[in-house]
Amino acid sequence: MPDDEEYSAGVSRDVPLNDLMDTGEVAKVTGHTVGTLNTFRSLRNTGQATKGPEFVQLGRSIFYRRDAVDAYLAKRAGL
Repeated sequence: MPDDEEYSAGVSRDVPLNDLMDTGEVAKVTGHTVGTLNTFRSLRNTGQATKGPEFVQLGRSIFYRRDAVDAYLAKRAGL
């Protein structure tokens, strides 16, 4: 069986689940459509761009850490 650390992708296991947001929640907060967030994620995965907030993939599910979304919004606002 593979070592769990191999799949951790540097994500802290200390992140409470209530600090994770799904794509629909992030779309509402950022004003982007779900499709735009999907495109940003695809561009990040292929190394073409670093647009959009950082995300975490758990199995097939995609989540965004609340602090990453807050940082993304602050950067967009020029703060």
